[in-house]
Amino acid sequence: MNTERKRAAAFITATLAAACSTDSPEPTVTPDQSADRPWAASPPVVPVLEATTGDEALLSYIWDLGMDSRGHIYVVDFQEPGVIELNADLGYERTIGREGEGPGEFGRTATVQLLPGDSVLVWDSRLQRLTLFPPGSGDVLSVHSLGTQEGSGTTWKLPGSAGYLALSSTAYQADGSDQGETRTAVLRLVREEDGRAVDEVIFSYPAAEMLVLREEGAVSVSGHPFGRQSFVDILGDGRIVYASSDALEVKIIDLTGEVQTAFSYPTTYLAVSRRDLAAAAEELGRDLGRALREGAPYVWPSLTGLVVDDQSRIWVGIRDVDLSKWEWAAFLPDGTHQLSVELPAEFEVYAIGGGRMIGVEQGELDIPRIRAYRLP
Repeated sequence: MNTERKRAAAFITATLAAACSTDSPEPTVTPDQSADRPWAASPPVVPVLEATTGDEALLSYIWDLGMDSRGHIYVVDFQEPGVIELNADLGYERTIGREGEGPGEFGRTATVQLLPGDSVLVWDSRLQRLTLFPPGSGDVLSVHSLGTQEGSGTTWKLPGSAGYLALSSTAYQADGSDQGETRTAVLRLVREEDGRAVDEVIFSYPAAEMLVLREEGAVSVSGHPFGRQSFVDILGDGRIVYASSDALEVKIIDLTGEVQTAFSYPTTYLAVSRRDLAAAAEELGRDLGRALREGAPYVWPSLTGLVVDDQSRIWVGIRDVDLSKWEWAAFLPDGTHQLSVELPAEFEVYAIGGGRMIGVEQGELDIPRIRAYRLP
């Protein structure tokens, strides 16, 4: 659900591909460390690839993705003003909405959320409003503004509640006045009480690490291929799940802001080799590549993603000592490990439900392909 991780995904994928295709030395890891998976009750299994999008699905850069109870996929693509709907076989069905400012129109689609009963909720970050569509229809049920002055990059409906969860973060300043400060991301509970909007901060955390270039009167920001990312999702009971990519530690936050650690396990930190760093810097270009090199040395983030499935299991993507694959492990909210699957490192998971994992891989010419894997 969290879009913060998408900003660096393309750079990480390209770097992993470069690292796996070279003869660069692997980080030194003892056999005992390699086999050590203290979080796991069983070895990972390999899921079966069921479907892949074809050429009829015109995709450029996928920003968000959701799945309904029928297995239909709803895609927010950076260059598409509406929401692309795919059927369970990942064939193109239709596009919901169009560009504009009227009902059923969008300025910039940011996130898509499937509500109970398969209603489709879309957040427009430019117009700062939510549009609700009924199941299987492009007709508009409602258009809703949060009624608060605070802008939000992402907003979700909280199941079983009249409130919304809004995500915002501090902006970069062209004059550099923000340098030396830790940028924060803020989760806010927005609801209506006595005819007025109530906007309360319930949790804050360090924002994603980015590469920043400042010139006179301007600032440029890009994803950091080795920087810390944050992952947020919602449990079925309205609680919030949070993890940072720098550790295998998952926290659960309730709507009062109370935080508890659901589970935490040690992982092996893998150093980024000089060859990996050079590949990432070349992908970024001259100026951003120079900024990346100046911050070296780096280690690979421990986690690659977090998704809550339709059974309220918490899935986390754990980096393997073999950079060509990732382990996705499913836990109950109490930390009990239930299942692990092994997936290609290029596959970024967005949604899990109905016994399937849905995600994205970069294909030829950097064209994204949505793929569906069948869980055992």
